[in-house]
Amino acid sequence: KLLHTADWHLGRRFPSMPRDGEIRLTRARLEVIGRILDLAESRQVDAVLCAGDLFDESVPDTEWWRGLLDELSRRRWTRPLFLLPGNHDPLTTRSVYDASHPFRKGLPAYVHVVDRDDYVFELNDGAVLYGVPCRSEAGQSALIDAIPRREADDDRLRIGLVHGQTFDIDGHQTNFPIPKGAAADRGLDYLAIGDTHSFRDVEPH
Repeated sequence: KLLHTADWHLGRRFPSMPRDGEIRLTRARLEVIGRILDLAESRQVDAVLCAGDLFDESVPDTEWWRGLLDELSRRRWTRPLFLLPGNHDPLTTRSVYDASHPFRKGLPAYVHVVDRDDYVFELNDGAVLYGVPCRSEAGQSALIDAIPRREADDDRLRIGLVHGQTFDIDGHQTNFPIPKGAAADRGLDYLAIGDTHSFRDVEPH
């Protein structure tokens, strides 16, 4: 059982709003994280997949990474939680996801950062997670192509975790595209993605 979430955009500013309203709305983004994690706990999920753009920029103000770190640190979990760098908060040598950053260094043991292009995590004997981080704010490569295809004798539940755009419009340049049929092509049973902020039926069932 999985909880899949994405695009928190912690630290996003709303300059068009009155200052007090902007502060309330910005802080509400951090407060909702606790409710998401409470839901994961109450439903006893096996893993939490956070599919990118968790921060609105790769080097957010201290209050945002510290606030998330405090929320994660107060949990006494054994279930794994995965943080995926997205195009707003890509994995760079200056980002919160770099091994030298105090956010990354302070994360509790149950929190895992997808920090390799060949990231693999064995959830249990019957399930495996593959993840691919964004390393820049824009790109034309299909990150999902880094996930290996299913081998003939692999009968595990295979889960993918990537961040990118799913829409295909002629003449429109797509940022980190996820082609239709990509999940089936890679032999994934579930593909957890971020970037799209609204409901969209990508493929018929």
